Amino acid sequence: MRWLSPIVVVPKKKGKIRVYGDYRKLNVVTVIDVFPLPFTDNMLDVVKGHEMYSFLDGFIGYNQVRMHPDDQEKTTFVTEWRMFVAVVIMFGLKTAAATFEHIISEVFGEYISAFMQVFLDDFTV
Repeated sequence: MRWLSPIVVVPKKKGKIRVYGDYRKLNVVTVIDVFPLPFTDNMLDVVKGHEMYSFLDGFIGYNQVRMHPDDQEKTTFVTEWRMFVAVVIMFGLKTAAATFEHIISEVFGEYISAFMQVFLDDFTV
């Protein structure tokens, strides 16, 4: 297998664990998507002066963005039981945030800068 990444188990609070794919080697050869993040000053200018605000966390949205079938092989990770590939965008991939920003900008494009701002997976309305 050309692409194979180990997993990393990270302890969380209350005795839970989180499992990550260690994609550092894949990220070294990944072409950077230079999607610009908004400036904080611009974001605050858009949302200031309104009577109400909503702050939304789009974290779960990452788990809904499907990987292109040609790229799924590159996310192969191995456990003691077998190998798996990601079918949705995984945290730790260099282009995950930029890909998510592209999609959100396309979906909410007409609202961004009118009364909404997006920074990575955080929405201010």
